[in-house]
Amino acid sequence: MSKSLGLDIPELEKPSKDNFDLRPKQIDAWLDSLPRANIGETARRVFELLVEINRYRYPYQNRLYFLDAARETVLYVTDAMKRHFVGVNAPLPSKNLKIVSATREIHHAMAIGYMISIEGYLNHSLFFSDTKVLANMIQRCLSALGRVLLTSYQTYTPYPKNVWSQIHKLYLAAEQQKLLNITTIDNQNVHNVKTNINSEYMRILLTALTSPYKLRHGEAGKVYTVLERWTHKSKLSTTENITRTNSLFGVNLASDDPPRAYSITNNVEESDFLRVLDSTSLTKAIRKDLKHGFKTGETTITSIDINRPDLSQDLMKRLLIAWCVIPKRNYPRNDIEESVHITLGLTATHQVIISGSKKDNAYAINPDTPPEHDIFDQTAQYKSNNISHSEADAQPDVWEMIYFQGKDAALESLEEKYKEDKLNDGQETQTPAPVKKQQAETWLILNESARGYCVKTISETRSRAQVGELVGVRRQIANTAWKWGVGVIRWMKCDTTTGLMLGIEMLTPDAAAIGLRVVSNARHDYQRTLMLPELPAVNQPTSLITTAVPYRIGHKLVINILGKEILVKLSKQVQNTGLFAQFQFEIMEEQGAIVHGGADNEEDDDNHDFSGVWNSI
Repeated sequence: MSKSLGLDIPELEKPSKDNFDLRPKQIDAWLDSLPRANIGETARRVFELLVEINRYRYPYQNRLYFLDAARETVLYVTDAMKRHFVGVNAPLPSKNLKIVSATREIHHAMAIGYMISIEGYLNHSLFFSDTKVLANMIQRCLSALGRVLLTSYQTYTPYPKNVWSQIHKLYLAAEQQKLLNITTIDNQNVHNVKTNINSEYMRILLTALTSPYKLRHGEAGKVYTVLERWTHKSKLSTTENITRTNSLFGVNLASDDPPRAYSITNNVEESDFLRVLDSTSLTKAIRKDLKHGFKTGETTITSIDINRPDLSQDLMKRLLIAWCVIPKRNYPRNDIEESVHITLGLTATHQVIISGSKKDNAYAINPDTPPEHDIFDQTAQYKSNNISHSEADAQPDVWEMIYFQGKDAALESLEEKYKEDKLNDGQETQTPAPVKKQQAETWLILNESARGYCVKTISETRSRAQVGELVGVRRQIANTAWKWGVGVIRWMKCDTTTGLMLGIEMLTPDAAAIGLRVVSNARHDYQRTLMLPELPAVNQPTSLITTAVPYRIGHKLVINILGKEILVKLSKQVQNTGLFAQFQFEIMEEQGAIVHGGADNEEDDDNHDFSGVWNSI
């Protein structure tokens, strides 16, 4: 091969006496002098020195020594910087966006440094006298470029151009020189410190194939980490003897593109650069883990806790789909530009549906409405104001205590509320504080299909939107307001030019706001629940939208529809995004089993007391 790999590196200048003295002793002293307790200052110094060193010519040995010595410090500061953007609602404030850019640029500067070292090594050595040194540099460079991509995935922002081009060039060079399986030690890995170029490259490819902009907050980092253990279960080969396309993905080493669904090609011009990723063994291992190694109880808690390193069952199922089934777009998209009202979350969507029903006089729980201060003594006595108003004399909305809204949510125990109301029974009570109602947001539809919408924010305020969140959607055309439909956010993207964009899959064009409680605990208030109607055209049975926890298949529950209580049993879980769950259900024949409270149910009350679970959501 030629001495140069054609990597994207800057023109190098001769250093002056004022530039950093890039010798091991001075490097060690500089690293020891960093104020590591001050993350911002340490990050600034590291970044500025990386930029400086990448501009000047130094012996590749000295440059390589500095890069390897600085890796631990770089990981230390970039991990600390993640708290400013991982799990933070989009669109990010300008300050946080700058931190994202700084994090990405630090990793990119490390990658450029290694690329300069690689080119310097090739120019210095007539032959590859030490393949282990070259393999080590390529692996380190791939690791840094992988973190450039990961930072973009974690923040739903675009990744820089030419990143994939550099990744493919490095892999191709290693393949040609038979460096792919030379073992290198990488102490930044969590599970396997012994790695190689092939594993690092496969890790980058498999992460990209998860459709990372469809992953929820924190999941991209989890997948990237766990792939250290899984890369050996996939293999990369040439296009020879390929007779099938399932679980196969094509990688064009001459492009600046991520891997895509494989299709057999006769393009001789590209065939030398086309590789095929086979994930069959990996998907078999995931199926085995799902069948034997996971408990249903772990499904939602792990999927919404971004600090836990393990993968939830729900995430594993989505990875299985991503790595073995290629979803095809069955519905064309039509470009339109139209405003649309959107609510975020089960609480807000429930409220607006109730509000619309009340206006049509179609929603009433009990015609014999009791005094308002007895709201906790009555079965299914709940009401909601219009989301755009907050009346001064509004009563406490018991639903607000159920669904998590963030730090300001009223998560008080329903049991305490019930007891407090009993103590005040017959006494003069104080007027409760007004309930904060959820606001509908106005977004802009960019395109639509039969399955959903691509929408863009038109507000500069931060949104609570996140992948997997339930949304209410109402369009308004020619002064005709549509009903509130219900959908789910499937992907997010955000950048400084287009702003925050969401991909919304519609679940139903209409829904009913109902109440739900456990069978044995009548004195607890109903929880907000939505009933989605049957849609025969798409084979969609009637289903319930509930909170993500604590319901499971087989649970017997009471639903309240227009004042009528119906005993049902959850029969099938359609989905659980970690933010809401969707269940199919069966109506029980023994409707007489509905319990209306009493001392005989104290033991069951304890078993179904959910008042302590909400803080863990």
